[in-house]
Amino acid sequence: MIDEPIDPDDRAEWLIEQGRVDEAISILEARTRGGDWLDVDLLSDLLVENGRVEEAEALWRAAIEAGLPRAYGGFADMLADAGRTDEAIAGWRAAVEVGEPRARARLAALLARTGRVDEAIAEYWTAIAAGDAAAGVRLAKVYARAGQLDEAVRAYRSAIGAEGVSRWPLGVLLEKLGHVDEAVAAYRAAVDAGEGHVRVRLLAAQGRLEEATQLVRDMLTEPGHNASYRRLGWLLTEQRRFEEIEAEARLLKDGNLVGLSYLLSGAQQSANFHEDCPADCKGSTRVVRYLPECR
Repeated sequence: MIDEPIDPDDRAEWLIEQGRVDEAISILEARTRGGDWLDVDLLSDLLVENGRVEEAEALWRAAIEAGLPRAYGGFADMLADAGRTDEAIAGWRAAVEVGEPRARARLAALLARTGRVDEAIAEYWTAIAAGDAAAGVRLAKVYARAGQLDEAVRAYRSAIGAEGVSRWPLGVLLEKLGHVDEAVAAYRAAVDAGEGHVRVRLLAAQGRLEEATQLVRDMLTEPGHNASYRRLGWLLTEQRRFEEIEAEARLLKDGNLVGLSYLLSGAQQSANFHEDCPADCKGSTRVVRYLPECR
């Protein structure tokens, strides 16, 4: 006989794994009476996953009626996941009205995701003006996707200093605009703030490509940095060190095909690759003038 967990948290999860969904729902229903938003969210997800959408909707409406914190936003999320976009937008507007934390930024994100970009931008700026400085990060992404890099820089600057906001992406935006000196200053500020991984970007932006290359090689001696082969490929190609790329590719070919793929895609992101590319080569990766991302 399989031992059944006694702890309610473990038991509900165990019942779900065993396919005993109705019993798990009963446990979670009892827990939601304690007024915890996370319990309501978990039960809602379970109901939706099992086709009981009307019950999930009733659950959220009851939570809203009871004044449960974050209930408006939770309901809006459920509606958005169900593809009921207009209702979800209305739900987030209601969350804004009752003052749920970061509700306006979440509303803006949904508006942007559904193509209502001008409305999203307006909501983001309102959120920033109301004290949600971190909303500037998402606003910068909206502007960047629209090709409005100057506005993206302005938005990201508004987020600098907010909790959890990294400084280095501002440097990337500035590099894309060709403002190299400002980008270097942004990267240096990021390093000074403890974002040590940005040292490679700082060196590359300063034109110190040989030092940047060595730093990337040092990183590749440690586990978890396979994607850095993209940067290595770009840096070596920028310096026309083609023999080193070929040697690196031979080493990777037999034992690390993923690393090889990163190396070659990074090389193709350098303009130098395309200048030396034969007429029939298929280098289609977008060329960039700055250090590529590790992804």
